[in-house]
Amino acid sequence: MIGALTTDLPGVFGTVAPYIEDYGYLAVVVAVFVENLGIPMPGEATLITAGIYTVSGDLHLIPVLVLGFVAAVIGDNAAFVVGRYGGRPLALKLGRRFGVTHTALDKVEAFYERHGSKVVVAGRFLPLLRHLNGLVAGITPMKWPRFLAANMIGAAIWVGVWVTVGIQAGNHIEGVNRFLERFFPAVVVLLAVLIAIQSVRFWVKRRKAMAEEEAELGEAEELAAEADPVLDPVLESVLDPVLDTVPDTLADAAPDPGAETVRETEEP
Repeated sequence: MIGALTTDLPGVFGTVAPYIEDYGYLAVVVAVFVENLGIPMPGEATLITAGIYTVSGDLHLIPVLVLGFVAAVIGDNAAFVVGRYGGRPLALKLGRRFGVTHTALDKVEAFYERHGSKVVVAGRFLPLLRHLNGLVAGITPMKWPRFLAANMIGAAIWVGVWVTVGIQAGNHIEGVNRFLERFFPAVVVLLAVLIAIQSVRFWVKRRKAMAEEEAELGEAEELAAEADPVLDPVLESVLDPVLDTVPDTLADAAPDPGAETVRETEEP
């Protein structure tokens, strides 16, 4: 357990701070690992808060950097394994509630195949893509050594950037707090507007994807209906004679109980 800061941290940083105070480096490892595994967690906020604690002397910079880097790499590689062996069915099952369809997954895979390892590196700074980074990379044909190299580069940059932000915030904590207190209402309103816009866009895309799937299903049913008049006479002409002879064949092959009874009475 480490000492509390003399100044309360605002927002999510204040939520993360008690866990770091109680569990120290373990809190950093768990939060970063779980987020990179694909489960939403405040990874950046944890690294920033840990950076602030390095300024106060409660945490040391090198362990924070090393442990954050290792946790990020292991988390993403665990997600890569899930994607590689779970494949598209697992990705669709997990993402169904978030509007992930076959069409959307095809586009993401094509994007990964075009840009490859660059997506793995840059994706760490995009919230949704960071959560799906390892999973989608595992689904694509990307080789694991290539993914590992890009993942390590991205993890080093990602951890270094957010810990550095935390250090700078820790050196000017009073000014940061004053800034956040002054502009916090405006930031909340802006975030609410952005969330509303994204929610509408998500709903429209999901409805469009559902309409496309229904259209594809309707086309398949129409093709099946058009094929029935053509296939039915063929199937009847081929299968009906075969099916008609099956009962006769089975009857000829079945033993006659009466004959067995006569044979038994004739034997001494």
